[in-house]
Amino acid sequence: MIRDVLKNFTTEHRFAKAFHRNLADCDWTPHPRYSVFTQYDASFYVEQKEAFLHKYKCFWAVSKTIQPKRIVELGTHAGSSADAYLSATPTAHYVGVDKFCMDEDIRREDDGRRWQPLAVANALFEARGFRNYEFISTNLRSLDTLPCKSDFVVVDAAHDFDNQYADMKLALTAEPTFIFVDDVSGEAEQAVNKFLAEDSDRVAFACPIEYVGGGSVIKMNT
Repeated sequence: MIRDVLKNFTTEHRFAKAFHRNLADCDWTPHPRYSVFTQYDASFYVEQKEAFLHKYKCFWAVSKTIQPKRIVELGTHAGSSADAYLSATPTAHYVGVDKFCMDEDIRREDDGRRWQPLAVANALFEARGFRNYEFISTNLRSLDTLPCKSDFVVVDAAHDFDNQYADMKLALTAEPTFIFVDDVSGEAEQAVNKFLAEDSDRVAFACPIEYVGGGSVIKMNT
């Protein structure tokens, strides 16, 4: 048991070291037209621009460290996070799963137009030159399994306890090597802790990533 713990600590330490090296080397910048700094509620992000720029560079560094062959993201929204993941590993196949809701009540702050996240995501991917991807519009609670296997699953949809926990269990159906959970605080943190406790025999380590909202890279035993 002690030997296993030490092995896991060493593995987590090595991952963290590689992550911080990649973060220091990151020269990625958000797209000037399609990012959280230009979306419908842009003022929230612009007011904390340095903090959120650091957050998205962390996304880039996580992907760069893992070097996935396929990325499945639960909660794509308008693709800002996917931009960071794919810019770090452009050869990866990306699958984005989201309801992509176009709510009449959600309007852009700048011009009052209805917010259309899927249209923005498609425009972003086209502008970046990403080609190896697909978007799946569905309610995650309607799925018993994810549509494909993936070595890297991002969990970044609803952050209440029930949905966060359900999304993490759903992520397991892709048989991932890594699960990355964004916004690990409040109810979401409780759900992550429950997942880690219940599936401790399947988890090699969980490495916290420090940024606004916080994240966690979970390495599964494979």
